[in-house]
Amino acid sequence: MNEKSILPVLKASSNKLFALLRCVREHPFDRDGLREAVLELYPGRDEKSVFRGMVVPTLRRLGLIIGYEQSIRLSANGMLVVTAVDRSESEGLRALRAILLEIDQATGCFVEQLKQGGAMPIKEFQKAQASRVEAPSRKQSFERVRDWTAYLLYAGLICAKNEFLQVHSSNVRQAYTDLDPTSKTDFFKHFLLAGYKDLVQHQLGIRSIDIEALRQRVALMAYEAESAVVTEKQFDTLLRALPHITSEYTITFGRSMGPEEKLFTLGGKYYQTISIRFAGGEMA
Repeated sequence: MNEKSILPVLKASSNKLFALLRCVREHPFDRDGLREAVLELYPGRDEKSVFRGMVVPTLRRLGLIIGYEQSIRLSANGMLVVTAVDRSESEGLRALRAILLEIDQATGCFVEQLKQGGAMPIKEFQKAQASRVEAPSRKQSFERVRDWTAYLLYAGLICAKNEFLQVHSSNVRQAYTDLDPTSKTDFFKHFLLAGYKDLVQHQLGIRSIDIEALRQRVALMAYEAESAVVTEKQFDTLLRALPHITSEYTITFGRSMGPEEKLFTLGGKYYQTISIRFAGGEMA
């Protein structure tokens, strides 16, 4: 491959990821509380290097948080992972694998390269990847490859044996299965409509719902009821494919008034909110 890859810059260690996500869940819209909770995980370290320099940027680049300053909170993907961790660590890793595989497919394709090419010596593989990773310097290219490899190892998408890297076949198969949106079409509409109604009730009848909030609600409903992993990308794919006007409901979307994160795209346009009008005005 001659194309340059753009890997996320990850400064926080993967082995603290689940604990960090719990910190964010416990302190949404509370930057001060979040900072204190995070610093407890790094005793003796200063706030600038840990909180602002490592943790927040890493979680943001992995797409697990949204918001800035006082509005930092978990994204739909972040909430999915931490909810799965509550069930068991293995379930948390399963959800994380799906999310990391999506990122890997869009950036470095490490997993697919190892899947097709077979096991490779760790240093040889990382050296080869560093040559195609876009970064200000060769050193930084290697650091990005090293850090991304560490996350893939932690999640269990790849494994290291006798100084060789290779895919973890059963975990990769499961991740590809979890990322297949066609397996969720039978229940997606049900959870979408039920999740929307639930959010409208919590908003005291306001019918314009933030799409990111609905992504999160549907992901949790699908996971809790079906043990299905519905990532943000899958949600968007399924929502685009769903008929938007039927005898049962009419779905409309609202444009963003300014720069926002994780906007929904449809027909080359960007949307922030969703509104569903049901036949006969029913919401129950």
